[in-house]
Amino acid sequence: MNEEKNQKVLAVVLSILVIGLGVYKLFFSGNKQKEKIDTKTIASVTNVDDFYTVAGCVDKYIAYSTSKDKNKILILLSDEYKKQNNVTADNLYSFVEKYDEYYSFAPKEMYVQKKSKDISKYYVYGTLEKGIEDTTKTYDDFYLIVILDEGNLTFSIEPYDGEMFKK
Repeated sequence: MNEEKNQKVLAVVLSILVIGLGVYKLFFSGNKQKEKIDTKTIASVTNVDDFYTVAGCVDKYIAYSTSKDKNKILILLSDEYKKQNNVTADNLYSFVEKYDEYYSFAPKEMYVQKKSKDISKYYVYGTLEKGIEDTTKTYDDFYLIVILDEGNLTFSIEPYDGEMFKK
């Protein structure tokens, strides 16, 4: 009889620990950590080719977001961002914007930070234009980080609040 009671107590204690760990992970370890941007290592993008290459990456991201194909969007997000924020297909739209119609992107300003010989991180500011010709167009500010890996000819995306551009 004592052994049954001990097993029940152990099961209750383990259940409470598992639930407690889940609550901790949900509310505390998944919090977004703001990255400190070292403004001394950032320069304005002046090379026209780089500027429009990065703008093309943003266009592709917006097109994928419009298609609502979660797998394509997940592929574009940087591995670091997905890991840091526990991004999955189920919670994707908690981290990225979902677009219901086509938007065109107009780049306005861009900064680059060299991370290594082949990897550059671009902080992008532009506007999203919504609407079709002969109708009223609206313009929304849009911010994003594009990470270019020139060694592998790949890029990835990270959502960004545009803090650098709002000062």
